Amino acid sequence: MAGTGKRVRGYLSYSSIYFFYFFSMAVFGSMLSVYLSGNGKTTGEISFIVSASGLFTMIAQPILGLLYDRTGWRKRLSVLLLALSALFGILFGCTKNTAALFALNGLSMAFLNSVNPVCEQPAFASPYRYGVLRLWGAVGYAAGTQVAGMVLDAGYALWLFVLFALAAGATCLGFHWTGLKDERPADKPSKEKRAGQRAAFPLPLLGFAAFCFFFSGLTSASGTYVPLLLNERIGTSLAGTILFLGTLMEIPLIFLSDRFMDRLSGRQILFFNTLLLVVQTVAYAFLENTALVCALLILTKSVTTMLFIMATLKVVLTLTGGKYATTALSAIATVKSLGGVLLTNLAGQLAEHIDLHGMFVCFFWTALALLILSLCLRIPGSGESYFSGEKEA
Repeated sequence: MAGTGKRVRGYLSYSSIYFFYFFSMAVFGSMLSVYLSGNGKTTGEISFIVSASGLFTMIAQPILGLLYDRTGWRKRLSVLLLALSALFGILFGCTKNTAALFALNGLSMAFLNSVNPVCEQPAFASPYRYGVLRLWGAVGYAAGTQVAGMVLDAGYALWLFVLFALAAGATCLGFHWTGLKDERPADKPSKEKRAGQRAAFPLPLLGFAAFCFFFSGLTSASGTYVPLLLNERIGTSLAGTILFLGTLMEIPLIFLSDRFMDRLSGRQILFFNTLLLVVQTVAYAFLENTALVCALLILTKSVTTMLFIMATLKVVLTLTGGKYATTALSAIATVKSLGGVLLTNLAGQLAEHIDLHGMFVCFFWTALALLILSLCLRIPGSGESYFSGEKEA
């Protein structure tokens, strides 16, 4: 009985990191466009403010990642970054100046996003299968989305950022409960090793990076403006509920990832994932039936985003053979952030000069082009079992 109690406490400690980290991310960002629209910001200003997250993350993440590696301060640096993120998040809720909102959103999200690699590490080091822990991230994000819609609908917008700060603090407690410790700083790689890393990157990785640029940019822009589309049709509170239900669809996908991720090739997964994106954009651009739009959004939106995260891991590991995968993943993450910044701003200009409908029509044609591109990617099959670990459930 004592052993069972210890395992339960251990599981709760690990799962708390995922729940509160992704709850904080959702309560700040999932309804951000609705919050900004309610404060009188135009679609162009909303795109400008929202794009700061990707832009600042693109700059900060490689620097902070290098700092993690050089110092080994996994716990100390993570707690500092989460505290700064919470502080800038609260300041964000206290101002309406567009330039200040841009800077504060960028700083808060860059610090929060830079902690993400450390959030993943405890799960891989734990005695539990990755899927049964990572699903709590989906639950946390879903809960944060629902809470954000309810808080905005009740007229207590500032509480979004107070809850964001509290959740960031709870993530720090999760690190403490799991016993996350600082490590010895990594040795500086030699010139020969750095040259080997550059030579190890295969050319197909460049094609995949181009695909990631447009796919991530399109999903980022869609994530910004879909809440506005729902807000126009069904209101803020129901929009939050729809996004909440959609996020819950990630849970079975994550939990069952070991059943299909290692059986399908990277190109097959990317094709299917892009097909889901095409279905989404068809719904947003051409369907008038609101109930059908909401149903398709629930079934595909968050599933598409989560599947792309897992597909990226699989493709990079396949193309690099596991060598220098961390460096490759960091490079792909930077490309994704750049795509998010540029396409979100472009989408804002389209929405402002045409309308939301015209913008989503452009999304559809872009998604269709990506579907064709996914068939042209050179990604070899892999016999490795990246998702079918031998850990206990």
